[in-house]
Amino acid sequence: MQREVAEAWGREHGCERGYDDYLTMVREHELDAVLIATWPNLHHEQVLGCLDAGIRNVLCEKALALTGPQALELWSAASAADALLVEAYMYRHHPAIARTDELLAAGEIGALDSVSAAFDLFDPEEASRDDPLRDWRQRAECAGGVPFDLACYCVDACNRFAGSAPRQVFAVGGTSARYGTVDRLYAVIEYESGIVGLLESSKRSDASYELRLGGASGHLRLPVAWMRDGPTEVVLSRSRGWAEFETQHLPVPAADSFRLQLERFAASVRGEASPVPTLAESVVTAFTLDALLASAAGRAPVPVEIPQAIHA
Repeated sequence: MQREVAEAWGREHGCERGYDDYLTMVREHELDAVLIATWPNLHHEQVLGCLDAGIRNVLCEKALALTGPQALELWSAASAADALLVEAYMYRHHPAIARTDELLAAGEIGALDSVSAAFDLFDPEEASRDDPLRDWRQRAECAGGVPFDLACYCVDACNRFAGSAPRQVFAVGGTSARYGTVDRLYAVIEYESGIVGLLESSKRSDASYELRLGGASGHLRLPVAWMRDGPTEVVLSRSRGWAEFETQHLPVPAADSFRLQLERFAASVRGEASPVPTLAESVVTAFTLDALLASAAGRAPVPVEIPQAIHA
């Protein structure tokens, strides 16, 4: 069945052959790079398989790994092989993020105090738990649920803008009674700099894609932060007295985040640009998610244990 699907897709898109085993594919061809876009539970194994097969440039869809130790193993393997391994967060490449960076650097909101990130998508849970064709996002064995599909964006963004190591987290969560997946995760992340990250990710809430940065003299807000394409805006607001605000809507032109991501990856392969995000950042994201899930399970604050090798 898998080979039939692969061959049908290959015929549609003009590929010379379809495979049902990725190792056979990468060993039969001299590939310059590989893009891994399988279910998150397969990423760790497949990245290691590609590196072992001699592939030296790998772009892997989020989440890179399901645990901090897995991510650290990938970091070690890529370092030992002198390979480029990049986690695919397409939103980072949209010009709205660069525009936000410019406004922060210009001091438009003063010293940064907090980063709030939300990624909610309501799931009506209509598919039967016995349906073999239900979406992977509804399958615990495929790492479905919010942590490695939605919340990972929020963690990456909070870590990125906070600009310092996460110290500890406190989280609450929930589990789908139908699918057994983690379907809610709400959290506070404390950073060594004193900045606070606020995370919201739920399958029980109406859609939200917002990123909000709070500063001493204003706020920056991206109503749709996890942009794939199309135009958007950055909203700058400042207090002008009790319950009075001045708001500016700063348009950002349309852009294809996936295309820009591939272009940056290709430039990194050629040695013309640094990878975005760095592999060390992805390892920190994985260990932060570990702490968040442990905190939600234990209903207590949990320190974020970043390996010394990554700190260095």
